[in-house]
Amino acid sequence: MSFVAPSSLGPFASAYPLSPTMLQHSLTDHPLLSFEALAKASIDLPPQFVERRIGNASNGGEFAMDRSDDADVATVIRSIQTSGNWIMLRFVEQLPAYRELLARLMDQIGPAISPATGPGLTVRGFIFVSAPGTLTPFHFDCEYNILFQIAGDKQFATYRPMAPWLPIDRHEAYYGGGDNMLPWNDAYEADADIHPMQPGDGLFIPYASPHWVRAGSEPSISLSMTWQSQWSQALGDAMQINPLLRRWGLPTGDVPIWPKAAKWRSIGCRVARKAGLL
Repeated sequence: MSFVAPSSLGPFASAYPLSPTMLQHSLTDHPLLSFEALAKASIDLPPQFVERRIGNASNGGEFAMDRSDDADVATVIRSIQTSGNWIMLRFVEQLPAYRELLARLMDQIGPAISPATGPGLTVRGFIFVSAPGTLTPFHFDCEYNILFQIAGDKQFATYRPMAPWLPIDRHEAYYGGGDNMLPWNDAYEADADIHPMQPGDGLFIPYASPHWVRAGSEPSISLSMTWQSQWSQALGDAMQINPLLRRWGLPTGDVPIWPKAAKWRSIGCRVARKAGLL
């Protein structure tokens, strides 16, 4: 059974890896993705991979953990209609059933991505359970991502992965151990490409594309499958070594846009790691 609609793969392949594009899928009734199954998964995962955050965050504001009470995350998921929270189950591939699901999804999209960037590397899964109206603030993720909307609706806003939306210092800081949240300017509201999402919709988000997300009037479930490529790993190496090159008075070059690659900085980064300089 193909979870990703075959009719979606051609347009996806044409857009990949630079442009957001919508896909269709049949995961909405998958037994691993119900509220009850996710409540159980929140118990099965090691606790450091389960996050409960506030649901009333704002773009540019703090996306704080919610420690307002002692409720366990499984209980919060079961009452997500009224809990007002945002829940993330991180690296669900640690659970065998979810790892198998992600492997099947990657098998299905593999022929669409391989001609451009090679096979998907470091495939990971994230599941988001959001209360109605929850905002996921403006941020970026240093991987390719397909978000599959399972329940509820969302407005998903994307931006090109470049300044002013993605300042290079924030991109570099991420690879130095910083977070992935981004500063916000109200003028960015007009710059967004808005992708309305309903159950059965999927959205490809390019590597490091800044975005914010707002859940609709019903509780939301979304599955994100992320992956890397040799190109994205080399770019990550370049971002990591750039501050060291500046300290040495050496040029850093620009942020390459695919298919241009950061080959020499990537090699330099690996050498610097082995030498204990990073």
